[in-house]
Amino acid sequence: MRHKSAETDFPGILQRELGGISPRKKLIVAVSGGADSVALLHLLIDAGYRNLVVAHFNHLLRGKASDADAEFVRKLAANLELPFVLGEGDVQELASARKCSVETAAREARYGFLAWSTIKYRTSQVALAHHADDQVETCLFNFLRGSGIAGLSGMKPRSKRIIDGTELELLRPLLPIPKAELLAYLKARKIRFREDATNTIAEADSPTRNKLRLKVLPLIEELLGPSFKGSIVRNARLLADEEELLSSLTLPIAVHEKLSVKVLRDLHPALRRRVLHTWLKHQGIEEPGFAEVERVASLLESEGPAKVNLPGNRHARRRAGVLFIE
Repeated sequence: MRHKSAETDFPGILQRELGGISPRKKLIVAVSGGADSVALLHLLIDAGYRNLVVAHFNHLLRGKASDADAEFVRKLAANLELPFVLGEGDVQELASARKCSVETAAREARYGFLAWSTIKYRTSQVALAHHADDQVETCLFNFLRGSGIAGLSGMKPRSKRIIDGTELELLRPLLPIPKAELLAYLKARKIRFREDATNTIAEADSPTRNKLRLKVLPLIEELLGPSFKGSIVRNARLLADEEELLSSLTLPIAVHEKLSVKVLRDLHPALRRRVLHTWLKHQGIEEPGFAEVERVASLLESEGPAKVNLPGNRHARRRAGVLFIE
């Protein structure tokens, strides 16, 4: 009996998910050295994508292990005869300076590095290694945060993000592929990768998503079986289409830097929430949830506050009949 990984049309999946992007197109590939990103790099090459730049960011969080990750990825790029670009930053120090979580600081630093890499190599497209298991975690996490359809639709195969004025197109061609299939692919090909200890420990002070991954999801699988993951991924696809349609209706309002209080008050509550959610994302608020949207909506009440706090030490304010972020 053939292993499932041998039956998977990885090149076909990647080409479909990349939506017709030419194999000649230059892509930045974010490679941590872990199984997911190493598999992504090899699978892109298998699918005919050879104009790749391997980008690695050292978060300086794990001492010698972090340096070993960087060296592993450098050698991997050299063996594949691909350009290699390295960035690093003291994420712990950045988190303290910005008064945010290490996870948030790491994400900001990493995307900043990727934006710089796209400028250096004159491309806007970055391939990321998020897979089906990550999608399940994201959808469930967003459901628990009350982030609505936008959150339940999870990550998109192709999305855009503006970092310090630079627009990135983020590509996630592995979203339909479960982690187990990626591991089977690596094993069958005898491809080495690095193991990140921070992703395999679910202690009390570890990131919430690690707890979800290592405690909650295994329990759901034990009770319901593994098929629930496929159902969530399929629902995410359906909701993503609905989200795209609804977003097209709200975007003309939400793209403005300032929003009219009168216009917002006249909208149906469902549409108003969607406008505010989209607006917060366009203003650089990371993953706004129900709480953030409702907090901003409270500014519309005549007896409500004139200023509310937002993540990242930012604020939404009402003044002279408009809302704006500072």
